[in-house]
Amino acid sequence: MNEIAVFTGNLTIYWSSILICLGIAAGLFMTLALYPADHRHNTAVWVFFPFAVAISVVLARLIHWYSHIEQYSSLLASLTDYTTGGYCIQGIILGTLLAALLVRLLHLTPTAGELLDAAAPGIVLALALIRLSSLFNTGCRSKIVITNEAFQTLPWAVSWQDAAGNVEFRLATFFLEFLALLAVTVILCVFFMRHRSEELWEGWPNSGNVARLGLILVGAVEVIADSTRYDSALMHFFLLKKLNPYASFISIAQVFSGVCILLVFIHYMKISVRVSGWRWYHFVAIPVFVLCLVGAGCFGEYRVQRTALYTECYLWMAGSLLVLIATVMGIYATCVARDYD
Repeated sequence: MNEIAVFTGNLTIYWSSILICLGIAAGLFMTLALYPADHRHNTAVWVFFPFAVAISVVLARLIHWYSHIEQYSSLLASLTDYTTGGYCIQGIILGTLLAALLVRLLHLTPTAGELLDAAAPGIVLALALIRLSSLFNTGCRSKIVITNEAFQTLPWAVSWQDAAGNVEFRLATFFLEFLALLAVTVILCVFFMRHRSEELWEGWPNSGNVARLGLILVGAVEVIADSTRYDSALMHFFLLKKLNPYASFISIAQVFSGVCILLVFIHYMKISVRVSGWRWYHFVAIPVFVLCLVGAGCFGEYRVQRTALYTECYLWMAGSLLVLIATVMGIYATCVARDYD
């Protein structure tokens, strides 16, 4: 498929760029629709989005440069020349968080959590369309070859031509992740409408819960999707090169997602324990959480790299992540103030 949408003189506009811009616009409009739900003015959103886009672009490129330094002539080129290279959506997540904190410092929103709650569905929708933009380039493809002709079409597979000119069909990671992120967007919209104002016990702030749910759901999607990619952003060290043999197979996206999920779990565990003390469900939740992390990491990711038993390993990984999400949300439910009168 032709990557170029418009070419005239020195101006070249790519289809992928158009989809990325549409994704940003869709995220903005959804946030503008949700933020006034609690009678707030949209000034915060108009300030938030330019900062979020600017910071996200820089961080997304920096992370990609760190992992794929061979694709760039220099660090400066990675930040100024966008005709080559790629991006990592972990930079987008960090960028939106920093932008929300900046807007809070400007006193344009009561809390950063309230702004992020309203922005979370739109941000995930933007991520979905950004992933779909890979339809017009060779990014976010899988290393898994689809041989069954019934699945050699979207949403399952996309054609791929190797250096020798041979055509094969690879799992369309970008399209499957696009669909998964659309589903996450719907879930976050429903959660925002029904639960954004839920009071937590003993006056704990009730803002930020939609954004935290978004973090763990997007994290779960990224853990599986990034595992299938041929172009994953892997970790390596400049000064501690002796560590590279032990860390060079580790995906930045998976580590980032795992840390985000862990931080959300710790946040709700802290609230739950402080409110009600240590209860039996805390002693159940902690080992279940750890076992699910091990299940997703060792029995899922570790085995798939060494056995290529894709169906078995990814089912195990998906099952572990679903239980992980259920565990985190179960602890969250113990933090919600209930009226038992």
